[in-house]
Amino acid sequence: MRTHLPPIVIALFGIPWIIFGIQHFMYAGFVRDLVPAYMPVRIFWVYFTGIAMIAAGISFIIRRQVQPAAFLLGCMLALFILMLHPLLLAQEPQVGIHWTRVMQDIAIMGAAFGLVAVTRNGKALPIFSASMIPVIARYCYALPLIVLGAQHFVHNAFVTAKVPDYFPLKNIFDYLVGAILIAAAYGILFTANIRRVAGTLGIMLLALALFYHIPLLVANPYNAIQWTGAMLDLALAAGAFIIARTAVAGQATELSFGQ
Repeated sequence: MRTHLPPIVIALFGIPWIIFGIQHFMYAGFVRDLVPAYMPVRIFWVYFTGIAMIAAGISFIIRRQVQPAAFLLGCMLALFILMLHPLLLAQEPQVGIHWTRVMQDIAIMGAAFGLVAVTRNGKALPIFSASMIPVIARYCYALPLIVLGAQHFVHNAFVTAKVPDYFPLKNIFDYLVGAILIAAAYGILFTANIRRVAGTLGIMLLALALFYHIPLLVANPYNAIQWTGAMLDLALAAGAFIIARTAVAGQATELSFGQ
């Protein structure tokens, strides 16, 4: 398997999926209630997706079958976005966290497809053209950043909380983070400096995730909600580094699923 990414980036993207998968088993009852009522044997889908997430995470960390794992993960996230989030948004459209979650999932889906774009496994008939996958990945990752950035300007409580309380001038810093997210979306989509913009964004997101989540997890390592938020932020940060590499991967990528 050849990739345009350093192994640490793929590992950072893999860790959250192992944690998410474990959570599916630890909190199966809660996750079951998120599965649409029309799905038969809902608990089966809880365990099935949990196993799939763990398998994807392990695949990324050991760097085996990364391309098919990333593609199937992206498809699974697309199903989540289409089947789960519309129900929550329809029931409570005024709840900001629902919008945040769907935007995060769309961006992470873009990162998963970006990992497909920067990975190559042998030669076979491509399922998608080489130039299509990086473009899909970048748009899926960047467009949600506009919504997430805008939420910082209305001081959405869930998003603003990501700025640590001990930071000086927290509200101003909140605006700054929002502006950077929106600017990064523009840079990824409409400039030639994709690698620099996305790489810088990844550094910022990773630093914020570490500064915010580590003290809280040390203080209360059994907080499941905190773990979920930390892993989402880690996946977004790793995703930015993945998207940065799509700028140089388009012409060398084919979705082959080979050995």
